[in-house]
Amino acid sequence: MDKERFRESFNAFLKMYFNSCREVYEELDLKNVSDRQFRYLREIEKRSSVTMSELAEIFGLSKPTVTETVRTFEETGLIVKKRCKEDARVYNITLTDRGKLLAKTNVYESNKAMEKIFSRLNAEELQTLVRLFDKIGQV
Repeated sequence: MDKERFRESFNAFLKMYFNSCREVYEELDLKNVSDRQFRYLREIEKRSSVTMSELAEIFGLSKPTVTETVRTFEETGLIVKKRCKEDARVYNITLTDRGKLLAKTNVYESNKAMEKIFSRLNAEELQTLVRLFDKIGQV
């Protein structure tokens, strides 16, 4: 197999995948969300509720850094901050429906790319692709 031909083919696949991701971001109007912000949202979603101190500890960041990101999330409707009943100095952070959707965008990205793959390949080709992905994933 010619390595250059393989590289070109692989890059075409990646381009299709990243275009699918961009389509998801555009559909959800998420063009300006950074990877770090995605990680924050996924962590909040995983825990259901988290405090700013917990987020700072999880990510090894200062509270002011986390506070700024949380403020941005609140302004854009991704999270809700509620004062803790036991300690009024503490806020519990939970995701809004939009925040939950954003936290799961990797699922939507994959689904969008899969739709394109399923529309272009027949059942036998899909089975071959699955076998190849499984084999590559074992490495």
